[in-house]
Amino acid sequence: MNQANASKGAQMNIDLGKILFKPWLAVIMSLTLTAYLLYFHLPVLNLRFVGWIPALIFILLPFWGVLKLRKALVLLSMVLVVLLVALPFFSSPLFHPAKYRQLINKVEESSFTEMVSPINMDRVPIIDQAFAASLAEKKLGEDFALGSRVSLGDPTIQMVDGKLYWVVPLLHSGFFKWMANTQNGTPGYIMVSATNSQDIHFIREVNGKALNIRYQSNSFFNQDLKRHLYLSGITGVAMAGDTFEIDDSGEPYWTITLYSKKIGVNGNEALGLATVHACSGEIKYYPLIRTQDGFSDELIPDWVDRVQPAYFVLPQLNWWGKYVRGFWNTKFGKRDLLSTTDGYNVIYGEDGRSYFYTGMSSVGADEGTVGFVLTNTRNKQTSLYLISGATERAAMRSAEGKVQQFKYYATFPILVNLDGIPTYFMTLKDAAGLVKMYCFVSVSDFSLVGVGETVKSARESYQMNLVTSRSGSMAEAALSMTSAEGRITRIATDVKDGRSYYYFALETQPGLIFIATSNLSTFLPLSKEGDLVSLKYMQTSGNEININEFKNLSIKG
Repeated sequence: MNQANASKGAQMNIDLGKILFKPWLAVIMSLTLTAYLLYFHLPVLNLRFVGWIPALIFILLPFWGVLKLRKALVLLSMVLVVLLVALPFFSSPLFHPAKYRQLINKVEESSFTEMVSPINMDRVPIIDQAFAASLAEKKLGEDFALGSRVSLGDPTIQMVDGKLYWVVPLLHSGFFKWMANTQNGTPGYIMVSATNSQDIHFIREVNGKALNIRYQSNSFFNQDLKRHLYLSGITGVAMAGDTFEIDDSGEPYWTITLYSKKIGVNGNEALGLATVHACSGEIKYYPLIRTQDGFSDELIPDWVDRVQPAYFVLPQLNWWGKYVRGFWNTKFGKRDLLSTTDGYNVIYGEDGRSYFYTGMSSVGADEGTVGFVLTNTRNKQTSLYLISGATERAAMRSAEGKVQQFKYYATFPILVNLDGIPTYFMTLKDAAGLVKMYCFVSVSDFSLVGVGETVKSARESYQMNLVTSRSGSMAEAALSMTSAEGRITRIATDVKDGRSYYYFALETQPGLIFIATSNLSTFLPLSKEGDLVSLKYMQTSGNEININEFKNLSIKG
């Protein structure tokens, strides 16, 4: 009896196996799996991307019963070896060091003053991303009902109608919150000024029309941002990031970089940009135009700040510095090797465009840089400015040491052009993350530090240290100086941080206020209204000028 039952069970298993591995059923199962993988995993249908290999194996599983198992395993093993081992190996820097180095395109030495505009006190970004997120959170908290169903996206700094703002999108806080708001989406975004902590706006409508942000990374199914692009036909190239940007009229968009592989299955290269209107879902594609020296971004709208992701640019800068003498030099000779410093920032240049800034140091150097690079965030045009100096981390430690009694910590610095001198600017925060002071540190000499409770006072302190220091004078001597002579019409003193500052005006220079300390000249404490004086200073766009040389011609000596 038991033998009969066992025989019957075995027969049923054989029959079930025959049914399961029928060719028509295998095709249906494979098509079902294919649809699932295409819709939920969005694989890039391009042989340069090997991430679809596990999906391929999964799809072919039903055929293992149709084909002879041994043949199927041999076939799949060969595919795996070629795509997972051979292609990455032969696409590595071992075989293509020059191509890796050229991914960043041409790196040109440039004048710092031509690239970065002189500092404008009204446009110094004093608010970093973390502080902007905190301010946006407080603004959102003013609407308790809304704060319970949405969350904040990542703040993105951008130039909006000539002003710097952190723009923070409102996102769905979960699947059920999305389900309840599939038609209305989330109601807008928050703008936080990068220069004024009191300038915060909750934008709920544009041009009288309510904002309903339906398409976003926190949506699901067809409203998911990248799935929306994928279903529109963007399947043969990969999508990098999803940056929330607004145009000058306030219309919200997601900007997504489309890219492929440049060196076999390695080396990410941006091909263009796709924009998705966050409310309507309208998609537009803007290609980057290949030129002899790189790419042209002339087809991309002016309001778009970034096309090139930082995680594309920074590895390419490192490859440019690493493979200067081929692959084997990185292992044995190690001559002339450069690498980026730890960290980067986004700054805005004279042309109003945004640039990735990072220092470049010799491999093995911990505290010093040989220069820094500025890479256009749209077309990847890169300029190298050679100047030896401190790394950003060294400058941060120097700033913290200046106020060590308060135990403040420094934010990652940005690079500014202060009267033609490359300078780090950073804020100093307390343990609660509140900005307490501001700091300027010289790139060429991180011992030259100026701190203050306002940007203006920090700048004055820093400029005085530059003037009275030997290295500061040497740096400024290379720049053109302006001379002036005239009688003092008004003079006053002020004491800051234990130092006497002298403010005076000349009859020959109406509208300008000159500033100096007694360290600059012993004539200053003796000077009064009506005295004839001569001075030298660097021309700036402001009306408050720190002078470099002072003589009182009315005092004989």
